[in-house]
Amino acid sequence: MRSQAIWHPAALAVYIRLEFYMNSAAAKGLLRCAASGPYEVYLNGERVGRGLGSAVAEAAMWEQFALDAALREGENVLLVFAIGCGAADWFRAEGKIERGDGAEQMLYTGAPWQVQSADAWGPASYVAVLAPAEWTKGRFAGWREATVVAGAEPRNWSPLPAVESMVWAREVVVFGEVASEGALEWIASPEAMQTAKCVRREALLTGGKTHSLVQATDEARAAYLVLDFGRLLCGFLHLRLRGKAGAVIDLGFARALGTVESRLRYVCRDGLQEWTAPQLATCRYLVVRVGSCPEDMEIDSVALVERRVVVEPRGRFTTVGEDWERLWRTGEQTLAANRQEGYALGEERLNWDRLYVWAMNDLYVTGSVDTARAVLAGSETPIGGEQACFHALFVELAQRYDGERLTAERLASLVNSLQTVEAEGASVTAAVALQAGAWLAVAVLCRRTGDRQQAVQCERAHHRARKALQAAWSEEEGLFADAVGADDCSRWTNALVLYFDLANPRQKARVAEHLSGGSASEGDLWQAFFVAGALWQAGADAAALAYVQRKWGRLLARPGRTWGEKAGSVAAQPGPESLLAAHVLGVAPKAEGILEIRPQLSGLERAEGVVPTPHGDVEIAWGAYGGGFSARLSVPHDGETHLSVPRCDKRFPQIEINGETVWRNEKAHPNFHVQELISQEERVVMVLRRAGQYEVSVA
Repeated sequence: MRSQAIWHPAALAVYIRLEFYMNSAAAKGLLRCAASGPYEVYLNGERVGRGLGSAVAEAAMWEQFALDAALREGENVLLVFAIGCGAADWFRAEGKIERGDGAEQMLYTGAPWQVQSADAWGPASYVAVLAPAEWTKGRFAGWREATVVAGAEPRNWSPLPAVESMVWAREVVVFGEVASEGALEWIASPEAMQTAKCVRREALLTGGKTHSLVQATDEARAAYLVLDFGRLLCGFLHLRLRGKAGAVIDLGFARALGTVESRLRYVCRDGLQEWTAPQLATCRYLVVRVGSCPEDMEIDSVALVERRVVVEPRGRFTTVGEDWERLWRTGEQTLAANRQEGYALGEERLNWDRLYVWAMNDLYVTGSVDTARAVLAGSETPIGGEQACFHALFVELAQRYDGERLTAERLASLVNSLQTVEAEGASVTAAVALQAGAWLAVAVLCRRTGDRQQAVQCERAHHRARKALQAAWSEEEGLFADAVGADDCSRWTNALVLYFDLANPRQKARVAEHLSGGSASEGDLWQAFFVAGALWQAGADAAALAYVQRKWGRLLARPGRTWGEKAGSVAAQPGPESLLAAHVLGVAPKAEGILEIRPQLSGLERAEGVVPTPHGDVEIAWGAYGGGFSARLSVPHDGETHLSVPRCDKRFPQIEINGETVWRNEKAHPNFHVQELISQEERVVMVLRRAGQYEVSVA
């Protein structure tokens, strides 16, 4: 037996109920649910979980809730409150209870589940007087048999668990009196309070100790406040108050000054009441309008129940000057502020170009692939366009850390998606460069799954795209044109060509010179990420670090905890954390399980840090003094590690590892630690195959 999708035949929001009997104590209970919209699950009056539906994933996903604490011997009532989208709404649940006597009891939506219209809930409004008494227990009249409907087939996923905490505003930034009718809007300068009042408004900034008294004696007028939380929050609105039936609290959510983006209305009942909205909201400012309130209303709390998924940072980066530690810390705070089950990057949640950058920073700062894995599980493969290319890059990046191989179906969908990519947007050349990078990423995935034939075809597609780029080279400008024969040579186009290593050495030098000269104010931080990465990829490491200082370092003195706040952007903005770890520290996991450690000096005398990798954390500290180079590092695994050290402009450098000479007079010397040495024009690469502590010097 399997669950069926159910709903009420004519309701936007529904209560869904199942009564079941336990003839012995339960040892364990687990319920998984999926729905077209947000929902809350209660067992015997206790909330056991919230579901967010499409708010956290593109596809329908099973979300799991433990029932253990609320189960009891005898009668049990499972209640779900679910909000639909207005069309094709559905809810599904499947549960298993392991009883104390060893038997199992299964729960599947369908018959005999019951439904009832949740009249208290309307489009963006909740009328408290219409909610049944003690509705969370489900023991009220009016139930009918659930209607089986056509619902989506949910997918399995295992996102990191979210934690909830109450957050109050830091400041009341607007205060006054406004008209009570009409849509709630941002009013920067409301009229002074005459017929309305709000006494002890500072009580709205705390919970439980004091309360604010609010009144609006004139039906046409209302008290008006704007609360500032000091940062962007994602959570559920929470109210606790004592009032009279019919009093209206209008609430508006704003991420930036001046614009109310969404609204919610709460209509009071008599007496003490506490309510948490079931829908997620994102805001920094909360606009509050209280009307139809001729008697004093005691408002004890107006807050957000912030919902966060917490991952502890493992990475670290320091070098000369305190700004670099502050820069890295800002990156940690940015990641923490924009993490749910997936990456919470705003309304355009599945912009794969941004997700790719975000995942890269996440992997280098925390080493956790769980969020990237959850994003992939809850999304579809985009067909064609730049998004298909960035999606392929995201998948390869996640797989490098995940360790699990792609299914043949997922791999085939990636190949098919890239085959339909056509040049789009202002730059044909940028699209070709991006496609070249994506083909190489998919080739790596094919080899990892053992499909060598498909890998060769992807590599050939990569080489064709790389060759096609040469037709767009402008010798006069020293740049790649946005299209063959075009006059425009945009930074975005040339950054992508270098980022994916598609130019020859002479072209790299000329393009890098142009990219490094950009002004600090030009472009946003998303483009800046690829420009900085392009400079490091081209070997212009000192220019890359200087560019990072201009783009991100200048923001450090500004207020705010995240890069978005410091840049004055409502939308999330990325930091350069992964670039610093991958290039300055030089640690990068590669295909086939190879770990590369290739520090780029970037004009620095020293740098140190910790870089999480799929093989374990790499600890590294290097210094470049007196024309030489030295490094101390911890290699975490017995696999293949390529340790690449600079020649430091020496014609015949002498290289020692753990006090023993391994390279002198351009000849390798036998060594227990080093399996192979590779001489390059500017570097010497040592191949290590054992975990351990290593000290390297170049003199």
